[in-house]
Amino acid sequence: MSSEATTSFHTPADVATVAAAIQRVLAENKHKVLGQSPDGSQIDFQTKKTLLNWELIGRAVTVPGEAGSDVHLSLDLHHNRPPAALDGVKNRKALEKLTGQIQSALG
Repeated sequence: MSSEATTSFHTPADVATVAAAIQRVLAENKHKVLGQSPDGSQIDFQTKKTLLNWELIGRAVTVPGEAGSDVHLSLDLHHNRPPAALDGVKNRKALEKLTGQIQSALG
């Protein structure tokens, strides 16, 4: 069973605004940006390790859409960490929280 969690949402904001909001949320959560495209349309990041969770690897991809942008987010277990039975559930919960933070940052 895959531990990857994915989601998508639409926003009226343009790609640059979405990239700035994602960067801000990642910084506020003390996550580490691993790389990004020059225009910010793809951002790879690693979440910070917590008492109950290993680090996760994430990707945010923003594409221009009708009247705004479509944002695609994914989180998965870091490749150097052992898998566990509830990883998929925990990753989904972490992604839902991150998505809500990004949507709030976009207003």
